[in-house]
This record gives sequence, structure tokens and C-alpha cells, in this order.
Amino acid sequence: MATGLQEGEIRQALQEGGRIRNVLVVTTGIGRAVEHLAYLRASWRRDFLPLRTWNDRTDRTYRDFDRLLTLIRVDFGFAGCIPVYIAGDPELARYKALAPALAATGSLPLD
Repeated sequence: MATGLQEGEIRQALQEGGRIRNVLVVTTGIGRAVEHLAYLRASWRRDFLPLRTWNDRTDRTYRDFDRLLTLIRVDFGFAGCIPVYIAGDPELARYKALAPALAATGSLPLD
């Protein structure tokens, strides 16, 4: 079973009348680089699921936040609010399905 949503699956489901209900982005520090991972809640799936690479191999992260926003807003047609959290933020606990997976990702470096 797939562990996330792939771009092709999203595009096909949107063409068939599905919609993106909610989106949130989790930002993680990797050395001095910052990566952003979108979690989407779609009408054809139950929970928030991460955007994944082709063949569901890994999470699809973006270093360029503008590219990620363009994908979500323009390509997927999502016009709602997109909260951005830093990995490890206690506020992520409100998304109960995400909390265990995100607790292990750490947080951004402070300097």
C-alpha cells in the first residue's frame, strides 16, 4: 500500500473530480540547507499524506519553497491556507496522524 500521494495520482484524481481539502508544510533543517515537505489531505484518501516521489520511493522534498507553492496552488488548484511548521513544533500534535512520524525528524538548527 502506498504511504503517500504521488503527483501523478493527484493529477488524475483532480481530473476525475477529486479535490485537495487541506495542505500543511513541514520544514526541516539538513545541515545549512532547509527542505520543505507538503502533507496533503485529499478527498479520495482519508488522512494527511506526504507528497512522495515516483513509485512511492521517498518523500518528495523541496529546497525552493516557491516551487512547492506553485505546485500546490497552480498545478493542484488549492487556494486555501497553507500553514508552515518547523519539524518538531509542538503544534504538529494537533495532526494526530502525523505526530509520530514528525517527532523523529528533529528541528531546524538555531544558527
